[in-house]
Amino acid sequence: MAELSFDDLVPKGGVSFDDLIPPKPQGKHLSFEEGQRLLAADERKERMEGATGTFGAALTGFGDGVPIVGPALLGAGQRGGALAATVLGNGRSYDENLKDAQAITAEAQDAHPYVTTGANVAGAVAGTIPMVMAAPAAFGGGGGSLLLRSGLSGLSGAAIGGADAGVRSGGDADAMWNGARNGLLFGVGGPIVTKGVGAGFSKVVDAVRARAAARAAGLEPKSLMYVTRAATDDGLDATAIQSRLADMGPEAVLADLGPNLQHQAGALAATPGRAQEVVRTALVDRQMGANARIGAAINDNLGPRSVVPSEVEVAIQGNQQALAPQYGEVFRNARAVNTAPIAGELESQIVNLRGEGQRAAQRVRGMLDINGEPGNLDPNPGTLFQTRQAIDGYMATETNPQAIRVYANARQQIDDMLANAVPQLKEVDANFAELARQREALQRGQTVLSSGREAPRPSELVNEVQQGAQPQGMQIGPSAVPLRLSQGARAEVERIVGNNANDVAALNRLIKGEGDWNRARLATLFGQDRADRLIRVLDNERIFADTANTVTRNSETAARLSAQGELSGGSQPGFSTVDSFKAGGFRGAARAAAVDKVSKIWADIASSAPKVREDLARALVDRQRDALVQAIAQMQRNGSVPAAIEPVVKALMLGTGSAGAR
Repeated sequence: MAELSFDDLVPKGGVSFDDLIPPKPQGKHLSFEEGQRLLAADERKERMEGATGTFGAALTGFGDGVPIVGPALLGAGQRGGALAATVLGNGRSYDENLKDAQAITAEAQDAHPYVTTGANVAGAVAGTIPMVMAAPAAFGGGGGSLLLRSGLSGLSGAAIGGADAGVRSGGDADAMWNGARNGLLFGVGGPIVTKGVGAGFSKVVDAVRARAAARAAGLEPKSLMYVTRAATDDGLDATAIQSRLADMGPEAVLADLGPNLQHQAGALAATPGRAQEVVRTALVDRQMGANARIGAAINDNLGPRSVVPSEVEVAIQGNQQALAPQYGEVFRNARAVNTAPIAGELESQIVNLRGEGQRAAQRVRGMLDINGEPGNLDPNPGTLFQTRQAIDGYMATETNPQAIRVYANARQQIDDMLANAVPQLKEVDANFAELARQREALQRGQTVLSSGREAPRPSELVNEVQQGAQPQGMQIGPSAVPLRLSQGARAEVERIVGNNANDVAALNRLIKGEGDWNRARLATLFGQDRADRLIRVLDNERIFADTANTVTRNSETAARLSAQGELSGGSQPGFSTVDSFKAGGFRGAARAAAVDKVSKIWADIASSAPKVREDLARALVDRQRDALVQAIAQMQRNGSVPAAIEPVVKALMLGTGSAGAR
């Protein structure tokens, strides 16, 4: 590379002194103050360029959009910014900074009109929500008709719209009218739009929840919808379903809980297919075990069924006969008796009484004499003992009150005399009497559950049990009379079961009775808890039988034919059973309305896919119920509009109305 000389660096023609002096600036020279203002303008331009962006438009538009107080909020923000700029010393006055802030706001909103409008509406909505939540009734919340709620909401909207327009226009009447009109229109539409939005939102949420709940229960969503709808129509929520199923025991199914659930099962049982088999098999199999369940409940609560009254009576009689040697033993040391006082009183009665009373006195007086020697009293205590036994026989069949009084009085006198003449006779008598009382109690127990006059009232039975437990005479220890009463009742229950083994309704009627008396009687004899458990089993079995009859035995012919007609895709030809059922005046019309409603439900079920029907069948008759009940609970929580939806939608309507009027 060639080297450069000094001459090469100097332009041709030479360099003058003026060429070395910088050129003068063109135009007017700036003073110090002008430079300061130029710098301030540059700073303002930079601030405006930052504040006039999307964020600035959104922020100021949001604050300005708040109804009524929006301008005040925007002005407060602008004044705060101007004050901060003045305090920080930007060389400008507060008024100049305030004008700059206002200009920045205007330029930002002008540069981004869509952002400003959206933020304005958002501010209007955000400012309205607290008012809607603070006074929901004023904005169409709470109860009442839709017309009333829309009217209240319209009035509130008109008030807000008019006040907001008045604040922004400085009280201009036209502006206030426009604002009130817009607020009225959007306010009236608030409850209506809220209802529609809420319904749509609920449907979407319900669909998602229903699918999740059905999946957890192992069902098709539509099957779960059907069973939930029927349970709701029967007035059952998940808690009631769980409680009733628990009370009815492990054999209970959903179809037992209400008529709508039974109707669904009946429709499936009348529809050919797998669902029909599931329903019928489950209910028929359950009914086949009814007798065994009832028998087990009776044995568990009333004792084993080994009580046969005739066998118990034979045993009691055998025990009484076993006492005969004891009677012979005590009479060996007996003393002679003088029955003259008894004979004298009987002779007086013979003279004074007539009819059966006189004849009773004559019979007893004759038995006091030595056999074949009238007028000669027999001193043998054994003969007097036999006289007492004979009187007992007469009294067992006597119905005349006067004769009974004669017999009772004579027997008491003879008994007292024997007690003095025959030591230890009373102890043997007490044993014999206890066995006799037990025998009577066994027979009495077989009548306590009947509905005739011979049956005791519950209070009477309580007294009989209490008195029967007390020892009589010289007996030591409690009597076995209450045991024999319960054995007699237990034997009667067994007889009822044996004669009505296949008629659960008859068993329920005969054992439980029409009222509460038999429950009270069973509680007296066997205890309240046992009686309640037995009655509960009988009630449950009656419900199970009713379900089986309703669903599987064509007890509702009209409903069956209606469901089958819907399944076949057409109506029944001619004057169908349903039409016949409708005939009957007002009652017929009411029944027809019920049948028509059920028929529509069944038609919907019958038109569903086989998998849906099969799942529904399992849900109605399956005994594994926990997951299903939880799914029903989840479904029944659906359908309600979330609490946040209503104020947001109403605020959106009112906010849009007030913002649109500006």
